[in-house]
Amino acid sequence: MLPTGTTWWGATPLVAVSLLLHLLPGALLLVAARATPRMVVGAAPVVSAGVVGAAVAWTTWTGVRWGVIPLLLTTVVAGGLTLLVVRLLAGRGTAAVDDGATRAGPRARKVPSAVASLGPAAVAVLGSWWVLVRGIPSPSSLQQSHDAGYHVNALARVLATGDAGWYSVGATSSPLSSTTFYPPGLHAHAALVAQLGGAHPVVALNVVVLVLAAVVWPLGMMLLVRAVAGPDPAARWAVALALPVTLVFPTLLLHFGVLWSNAAAVALSPGLLALLVAASGRGARARRRLGWLAVAAGAAVGLALVHPSALLSLLVLALPLLVPAVWRQLRDVTRRHPQARRAATWGAAVGLAVTVVGVVLVARTPTVQRLLVSRARTVTDPGDAVREVLTLGTHLTPGWLVLALLVAVGAVQAVRTRRAWLVVGYLLTATMYVFAASASSGWGTLVTALWDREPYRVVAPLAVPALVLAGLGASCLVGLGERLVPARPLVGRAALAVVVGLAITAGIPSGAASSERLVSHNYGDQQWWRTVVSEREAALYEQVLGVRPDGLAVAGDPFGGGQWAGVLSGHPSVFTHFGGVLGGDYDLLRRHLREMTPQVCQAVRDLHVGYVVEDTDRVWDNDPRYPLYAGLRGLAGIGGLEPIGQDGTVTVYRITGCGAASF
Repeated sequence: MLPTGTTWWGATPLVAVSLLLHLLPGALLLVAARATPRMVVGAAPVVSAGVVGAAVAWTTWTGVRWGVIPLLLTTVVAGGLTLLVVRLLAGRGTAAVDDGATRAGPRARKVPSAVASLGPAAVAVLGSWWVLVRGIPSPSSLQQSHDAGYHVNALARVLATGDAGWYSVGATSSPLSSTTFYPPGLHAHAALVAQLGGAHPVVALNVVVLVLAAVVWPLGMMLLVRAVAGPDPAARWAVALALPVTLVFPTLLLHFGVLWSNAAAVALSPGLLALLVAASGRGARARRRLGWLAVAAGAAVGLALVHPSALLSLLVLALPLLVPAVWRQLRDVTRRHPQARRAATWGAAVGLAVTVVGVVLVARTPTVQRLLVSRARTVTDPGDAVREVLTLGTHLTPGWLVLALLVAVGAVQAVRTRRAWLVVGYLLTATMYVFAASASSGWGTLVTALWDREPYRVVAPLAVPALVLAGLGASCLVGLGERLVPARPLVGRAALAVVVGLAITAGIPSGAASSERLVSHNYGDQQWWRTVVSEREAALYEQVLGVRPDGLAVAGDPFGGGQWAGVLSGHPSVFTHFGGVLGGDYDLLRRHLREMTPQVCQAVRDLHVGYVVEDTDRVWDNDPRYPLYAGLRGLAGIGGLEPIGQDGTVTVYRITGCGAASF
């Protein structure tokens, strides 16, 4: 049952479990690949996602129940394979890869390593935690968005069935389909937290999402800034101060949707991008690059199984980095070894052909086909979309002028210092947001089809290049101090560092207040629109249904919060979301249950439905799918439905009218 009165301090063991699961599997692989300690910490979560994805795949195919033992076995095997591959490619004597291959130049000054490395990371993590936790009252708080009920039910399904596969999670909202894909990475990780910590699905998901947004995301970004900007502390401190109140991510995706899986994948993506930066650095050997790209490829698969759209966004950012790097490598190889030119040409041709065939095959899958014909909706006009993206704002989140100015300065600096790929990736992502936010028809809608034409999914990854560019901009401005005060360059740098720091710090109070308002918007019993499931209703479900451990399913109108009744009382839920693919008995019940016909009773028996809940205070009643659930409304006085509990606008019924087969 859902615990009440849980505090975030009380959830510390669960936070520790989630953090260890994020760090340990990936850390083992990265140590085997001879990564630097900095890379081990910052990139471990995304590599761990790859390990989790591999474990989910083989347990799904073999029917082994999901749990920590399969994850441990996969970690050991993957670590051994990584060690073998790295030794074969790089030899035993090669030093660890330098994850800061791009240097900041002579202006960077030596500072104590503990302050330079740990200080900004600690500020970014603690600041992010302080900003976000204020919007989530407790680990047991109920998220009031329409997708939250689906995610909690999906986790409950994984725990009940032991199957964390993509089709099993997809069957949460499409129970008759065996081919509905939904990325299971978040739910697989949360299931391990729930198993090891004995946590309710609601608590487990709240904890895991906060760890991703407030710990994994800052660590990955600090690693990426170090990899791109080098050891200059000005860039890292600027990003550490700005990151917690950069609202375009993670605040935006914790407010809208709620897009938990998408947010989890974006939080993991900086670690993978840092891996790619290290692998494409000019100082790394060709064989070493192949080893690192192999590790990155496994992490990319894991990222796709957390949410594919985040991997697509990462590709948009990384292609301007990878294409020139591959071209340079091929050119160097053919120059040193002219006889290898033909092999390189054939290899490039085969790689291109495989990529094209892969894209075509993926484009022909039912999931992608549905996305290509899905609806497109605008949230603003093109002019406003451009203005929003220039200030790193959206239709839902305010922009930040100081951060935008730092990004502009950083873009100039990036072009000057051969890091223009950041600018290209930033502009591509910004352009996609303008299309997604303002184009409702035409070829422009195809650009963002794989993001479900959802502007907020598209724009959230903009925070990745924006923060790195802002760090470069801060470093450039601080470096001007040497020119302004050539006689005392350290004094000049210190003075400008204070100015830049104060400019960023001045925006923290308003940014923190906006983040709290936006995140808390969907938590608790608030009249932000109408509450999906209140604490009183949750208590009713537990008091009435929780004391009936008969395993019978609960049906309820998802537009009235009925998707929460089962998972909050320990029963299976019949309807977990108003989306999904529903046919057969499920479609019959949602349309006609109140009629209690023989066909309805047969469906009740087949689906083992024992209870129905109705909340007359409904939400999203302007949705086109609202009429499909008419059979779950107006249940008062219906014969064969016995009221067994009532509080406020919610009534719980037991099905008694199906003859001798009644439960």
